[in-house]
Amino acid sequence: MQKLTAIILSSRDINEYDRLYIMYTLEQGLVKAVAKGVRKSTAKLAGHLEPATLSEVYVARSKGLGQITGAITLDSFEGVKNDFEKLDEVLKIFRFFARNFAEGEKDEKIFNLLCDFLKIVSGSKREKLLTLAFWWKLFDFLGQRPEVMKCVNCQKKMTEKSKKFFSVEKGRVVCGDCGLNFSGLAPINNNQIKLLRIFWGNPLAKIVKVKVEERELKGLGRIRESFERYNF
Repeated sequence: MQKLTAIILSSRDINEYDRLYIMYTLEQGLVKAVAKGVRKSTAKLAGHLEPATLSEVYVARSKGLGQITGAITLDSFEGVKNDFEKLDEVLKIFRFFARNFAEGEKDEKIFNLLCDFLKIVSGSKREKLLTLAFWWKLFDFLGQRPEVMKCVNCQKKMTEKSKKFFSVEKGRVVCGDCGLNFSGLAPINNNQIKLLRIFWGNPLAKIVKVKVEERELKGLGRIRESFERYNF
């Protein structure tokens, strides 16, 4: 029997009364396990295994998929589940985890980042800032931090006055002089670069207090989406 501290990412009905769960755990990273009979009207286990729930989950293993034998809710993140926009963004993150993480690859830093994000965004009205910060911090933890201090082409250090672009292909910033040598560039400004450095250098609890204009978030959000599509 294994006791796992798990964030429930998703579930899928199988057989008549069973359900397959995908979880991201502190102890083992991504885990898939089946809960038998969880769809019966008398079953009490399902409430502790809803997506976007932090639970203590007990898994019995022999061959093949493990079987969930018990679960206790540690945090239900009601502020996420009761807000459609928050839940939509959280489920996008969960789908990324399910697609890009292999089973059994433990990463305590990433687990804690996801757990902190869910706790803070659940009680905050600044979900756009927090969600964007989460993504860029996650890319960093996955070894995909872009270079934003010097041009990928000429290697010159960026200045406040220099025109800047972001190359999704290179994962780095390109100066205005070298921009003609690249295609598919997105404009990026000084405030957005500063915001990236704030994301990488601070915990989410501090980032939530940062004041930033909506247009800066939208611009950096578009770069983030392109960066994800290209690299993952």
